[in-house]
Amino acid sequence: MKKSLLLFTPLFFAVALTAHAGRKPNILLIVADDLGYGELTSQGFTKEIPTPHIDSIGANGVRFTNGYVSGPYCSPTRAGLLTGRYQERFGHEFNPGIPVVAGEPTGLPLTETTLGQRLKAAGYATGWFGKSHLGTEPPFHPQQRGFDEFYGFLAPGSHSFISVGKGTNAMLRGTEPLKEVPYLTEAFATETCSFMERNRERPWFVYLPFNAVHAPLETLEKYESRFSSIQDPKRRKFAALLSALDDAVGSVLTKVRDLGLEEDTLIYFISDNGGPTESITSSNGPLKGFKAQTSEGGIRVPFAIQWKGKIPAGKTDTRPVIQLDLATTSLAAAGVSIDPAWKLDGVNLLPYLTGENAGNPHDALYWRFGQQLAIRSGDWKLVKSAADGVIDRAEPGKATTRDAKLYNLTEDIGEENDLAAAHPEKVAELAKLWNEWNATLVDPKWTPPGFNPDGGRLKKLKKAASASSKSGPWKSGDLLEVADSPDIAGKGFSLTADLETTEAPQGVIIAQGGHTRGYALHVVGGKLAFSLRSDGELFNVLAAEALPTGRHTVEARISASGEVELKVDAKTVATGKVALVKRRPGEGLNIGNDGKNPVGLYTAPNTFNGKVLKAFLGEP
Repeated sequence: MKKSLLLFTPLFFAVALTAHAGRKPNILLIVADDLGYGELTSQGFTKEIPTPHIDSIGANGVRFTNGYVSGPYCSPTRAGLLTGRYQERFGHEFNPGIPVVAGEPTGLPLTETTLGQRLKAAGYATGWFGKSHLGTEPPFHPQQRGFDEFYGFLAPGSHSFISVGKGTNAMLRGTEPLKEVPYLTEAFATETCSFMERNRERPWFVYLPFNAVHAPLETLEKYESRFSSIQDPKRRKFAALLSALDDAVGSVLTKVRDLGLEEDTLIYFISDNGGPTESITSSNGPLKGFKAQTSEGGIRVPFAIQWKGKIPAGKTDTRPVIQLDLATTSLAAAGVSIDPAWKLDGVNLLPYLTGENAGNPHDALYWRFGQQLAIRSGDWKLVKSAADGVIDRAEPGKATTRDAKLYNLTEDIGEENDLAAAHPEKVAELAKLWNEWNATLVDPKWTPPGFNPDGGRLKKLKKAASASSKSGPWKSGDLLEVADSPDIAGKGFSLTADLETTEAPQGVIIAQGGHTRGYALHVVGGKLAFSLRSDGELFNVLAAEALPTGRHTVEARISASGEVELKVDAKTVATGKVALVKRRPGEGLNIGNDGKNPVGLYTAPNTFNGKVLKAFLGEP
């Protein structure tokens, strides 16, 4: 018996190695939401929040210190990631807002082919577990874009607990809303593990875009209790959210190992943009700027690749790369021939990872974000950024290189010393390259949330001569800037609005603030609703019956103790309890829409489909 075992064993391993060598690699693409460049312990800037599981991807593979994304915030980066093309080539420059062509749906254009579609055609099982933010209409659903399975949500809301029911913010399995919603950071990992196990005998592609660590900072006590030493409550909640994300990544990586697939799996980890430090404390380390800016803090992100046995382990690479490369690299690893007609902008990184090619993957990397822009070539970067006060974040309009700043990133990672005056020849060189690239792009298909298609902000209310402007009357389209908006911090208040509709009412009647602090009186599913955010925590009060068409007066009364009463034509239709807003909201007041960052579980601007004839804010 022993002799037969000795004879059998080499043959067994020979067969196993042959099967192993001939297998197409699995592909696991993990994306964090709003995770800053400086937060992971492997980045070397802090040890405050341990991230051993995420760090292991770089430790077992290659960590890029100059890893970029092509968009400084959520949806554009994801559009570029899944297509391998600069998203400005097909009009996906901003988060979906108001379409330039009236009535045109907003989402990843159907003219584009996703990585899921290409890998599915190559025989892969494809699963998407997490956030979409690439369109809420049926044609944009992940299962219409090359994915066999979907478990996640379509709208941009990034809450850790998503509403149950219908609508764009529902948590879905496939196309069906879930009846119960678990803690999503954990749920996305659980669903991923199940998918990998069910498809262990065939190559699979998993797209795992977590909604952590995006605001609001919703977490569980078991994670927050790990950081009792952190005194700042916001920072403590952020630490809990990041720790939950790290645990979730760890459970997925453990499953890959337990299935015996580690050497057969190409793994990526990136963030979709830099950290929005003010809202969630996510640090960008030594980098200048934040999310929604073309400074390094908005576009340089954690970036690691692992493929055990195929690429080196424990290597740090300083060459600039971009998330567009991941689609091209994945297709090359899968043995898919890349047609030049696809016009991919990404580069196959495999020969650079293995050392076969010692050069730089890119001659230059480019950005355009409204009136902001950037180009990096070698050590040099020409940039026009909101961090320099050039423009306000996602302000639409035509970008030009005039008055752009020049930095040498090797010598000045923090973009502190503008060298434009000292090196006009370098400015001219980079401006020429950027202008040539810009000439190949199309205009945005929509304006960012909060802006009209003509590029201007949604209609502003002219300041009244007296303080009555902070209480009304207002009408549809009016907007108050933060300084002119009511200060509701720690107070009860009442909202009253006269409405007129000719169809089933839907949309925001009045909103102040955003997804950290604020409130909204709105209609969802035909029913009057009041939503309130207090330090990111969401409270909802919803009427039981539909609001009829026609002309009505609606009210929301919030007492000093947080008791809420909703009325329609003086009849009480709902009651509930909320926490008061603790600080003045950091965004202004809108009538007839929610202009930028939505308070409730809907997609901004969620414009009211009727008229707000008159609206007031008063005492409770």
